Formats: sequence, structure tokens, C-alpha cells
Amino acid sequence: MTEIFVQIIFGWPFIIASLLLSVAGVALKRHQLLVAGAFFFMPPSLYLSGYPGIRWFALLLPFLILGAAYLVRRNRSGIAWLLLLPPILISGWLAYLVMEQSRNLSGG
Repeated sequence: MTEIFVQIIFGWPFIIASLLLSVAGVALKRHQLLVAGAFFFMPPSLYLSGYPGIRWFALLLPFLILGAAYLVRRNRSGIAWLLLLPPILISGWLAYLVMEQSRNLSGG
């Protein structure tokens, strides 16, 4: 039971929920959704900080989402989209690595 809970918090369910909340927050101009998205992205960013190439940058990702929340609150949604790009791109990069690894393990 504990293993599943840890996988949910540090894995894809929280990453996907965070990105969906963040995108919805900017699209709907609701800063509260972005704050929730930043909260959900904190555990995955701690996990990502274990990768040497993005160690410190990964820890900044939730703060970028919080910055986007601040900009949405100030009616600057265009710039808020730019602050969401790094979390989205890092998550996409991680998804690519996971799929590539599973493809290599299956012999494809």
C-alpha cells in the first residue's frame, strides 16, 4: 500500500495532475488552480532533482508555476504561459526517457 502511495505522489499521477491544473489555471485565468498545480508538482520536482543535469533547475519548477499564478492574478496570462513551458518540457523529456527505456528493455 505504501509503495503505491509513493508512486502516486512522486510519479505520473501528480505530474499529470499538476500540468492539467496549471494549464487550466492559465486558460481559465484562475490563479488558485496554478497554486494547486505548483503544490502537486513539488514531490515530482524533488524526485527530478536527483538527475545530475537538472538538479537545481528541477527544484525551481514549482516556483515557476507559482510565478505563473502571480502573473495570472495580475492579468498577464501571455507571460504566464512562458513560465509553464519549463515544467511541461521537463515532463515531456521525462516521458520520452521512460518510453525509450521501456522500448530498450523490450528489445525493440
